[in-house]
Amino acid sequence: MSMMRFNGQRVMSMSGRKLKSTIGCLFIICVISGVNFTANAQSDPLLNQPRPDFSLPDLDGKLRSASEWDGKLLVINFWASWCEPCLREMPAFTRLQDHYEDQGVQFIGVAVDNANAVRTFLNDFEPRINYPILLGDENTFATPVAYGNQYGILPHTVIVDKTGKIAYTHFGSLTYEQGRLLLMGMLL
Repeated sequence: MSMMRFNGQRVMSMSGRKLKSTIGCLFIICVISGVNFTANAQSDPLLNQPRPDFSLPDLDGKLRSASEWDGKLLVINFWASWCEPCLREMPAFTRLQDHYEDQGVQFIGVAVDNANAVRTFLNDFEPRINYPILLGDENTFATPVAYGNQYGILPHTVIVDKTGKIAYTHFGSLTYEQGRLLLMGMLL
């Protein structure tokens, strides 16, 4: 690092190589510490837009439509059985579903994975998942793309308000506390 003048003030500067290295280290620290990427009104064109409709089969093969949950605060979570961050957030979602179900909150898991892998995984998972799991196989990304996930990043969570508009999108896992604060704010 060296000192230089900027607008009459002495400031430190870094060489391009050191600056790139520092930015890279900060990025790695953010990833390791769990900093996630959340959409805000300025950057996400989906916010305040009507929820895209979709129909996918559940674990029993019954076709379920997102419109089935119209009028509820809908939390749609795209996940896969091989996705470690996805698996970490599922117990939190189970607790949140229990806690907020009476207030009109409905979680839905959309597994972007092989149906057999999902069934095997869920049979052994504790606590038991208490919300619908829909199956969108690993080759079908039409639903996640419609919800703003063009790159297949998992987990990806979208919250649709009670009027059917997208209110929040999030890439990366959510903790119980993050989910609780989000839901409390949207239920006011």
